[in-house]
Amino acid sequence: MLSPIEKTCLRWVSLGKTVDEIALLQGKSVVEIEGYLDQALGALEASTMQEALEKANLSEPD
Repeated sequence: MLSPIEKTCLRWVSLGKTVDEIALLQGKSVVEIEGYLDQALGALEASTMQEALEKANLSEPD
């Protein structure tokens, strides 16, 4: 199960935001955001960000 911050970070990624942009938007460090995204991949048992977005029912913009 994803935490609220992990879900939020994945949503930002699905909207095309970079880790740096997400960190700024969330008031967190880049390292923290990278950690949340890594945790999200683990929780979703995904090996790539695209796979994680698909499993979370999100998709990157075309």
